[in-house]
Amino acid sequence: MSEANKNEKVYSRRDMLKTAGKTAVGVAAVSFIPSFLTGCDKKVELPSKEVLAYEYVEASEDAPVYPYPYQKLDIGTTMERGYAGYYNKGGCCRGVVDAVIGQLGDKAGYPWNQIPVDVFANGATGFGAGSLCGAIAGAATCIGFAIPPEDAPAVTAELFKWYTSTELPTYKPDVDVDSLVSPSVNCIDSVGQFMEVSGYGMKDPERKARCAGLTADAAGKVVELINAYYNL
Repeated sequence: MSEANKNEKVYSRRDMLKTAGKTAVGVAAVSFIPSFLTGCDKKVELPSKEVLAYEYVEASEDAPVYPYPYQKLDIGTTMERGYAGYYNKGGCCRGVVDAVIGQLGDKAGYPWNQIPVDVFANGATGFGAGSLCGAIAGAATCIGFAIPPEDAPAVTAELFKWYTSTELPTYKPDVDVDSLVSPSVNCIDSVGQFMEVSGYGMKDPERKARCAGLTADAAGKVVELINAYYNL
């Protein structure tokens, strides 16, 4: 293990609380714990001191090598899984992550199978604020895991350029919805434009089919980019 890795530390909850200041932490603890306990009808067993007081932990020699070892994925299969994932996993971000990372977990196993897809639930609807499209956020996350940090920004930029220069969705297995070029990578612009042109609302099945198709497109595109990066 390198000297840099030997010096890596994982900060404990106790140490982080120390840096926040004793007074602030004390007030927060006193005000939070009673209100939490009074909301319960039965006795609550608090964690032991051993559980709460984590010490510094050296970085493990068994930690997976970064970037994670990538295996070639089929674009068509990935798009199909992404479309289904939008409905079955819930939302565009989880759909893309499941289509790529979930599929790699099934095919390659460790370490890809250690990444919980549900972590990316909050990417839906532009992280609930209409910001970065969840499908693109999920795809950019896949790039971050699979491609070294010195090259990932260029590949991500190519992904973003594709998103704002291509009529999407192209993947429309169930409903033939309007395909449009998004004015930005933000959900509010992408979905907003679609609803304005099509007349559909957020809760309409056609809007959902549109975003499911976009999820499939983003999953397929990111696999295309990663495959090309590794000449696969």
